[in-house]
Amino acid sequence: MKSNAPRSRYDRFSRILHWVLAVGIIYASMVGYGLHFISDPKIFSFFSELNMSLATVMTLLMIVRFTWRFFRPSVPYGEHIQGNKKGLVILLHEIFYLIIFVVLISGFLMLKDGYLFFGLLPVPQPLNNLEVNLFFFNVHRYSCIALGLMLLMHVAAVIKHQLFDKKNILSRMV
Repeated sequence: MKSNAPRSRYDRFSRILHWVLAVGIIYASMVGYGLHFISDPKIFSFFSELNMSLATVMTLLMIVRFTWRFFRPSVPYGEHIQGNKKGLVILLHEIFYLIIFVVLISGFLMLKDGYLFFGLLPVPQPLNNLEVNLFFFNVHRYSCIALGLMLLMHVAAVIKHQLFDKKNILSRMV
């Protein structure tokens, strides 16, 4: 029998998408920054193609996640997040989604060459214009910085609510 009581946590599918994407984004960010320190061409190529392959999967998962949020059961914010505070939280989540999409799309559009998806399927170069590729490289670089800052703000907000405000906000997504 279904209850009409408000949900206190997200559905399993939303939670899985959240954590898979969180791990993927953190991994891809670490490897992406780490590529700048790899001098061996074979190792660089391996991790670069792995990153591009994972980013391809994450792009598809982000589209699913973005779409699913319009259909998933609603989970209300706690009583401690109301009014302007609630509006700010919603705005920041929308900006977070936007930045993730900008990082993923610009990462694809900056490519000067195609790549092999997990070493198996060729993915062609999307744009064959070095000036445009360089533009998207810069977009990617700065959006990655913005994503890192948003991720830190997100984690800091969870820590603040969980540990300092004693609101069990983490239980919504675990």
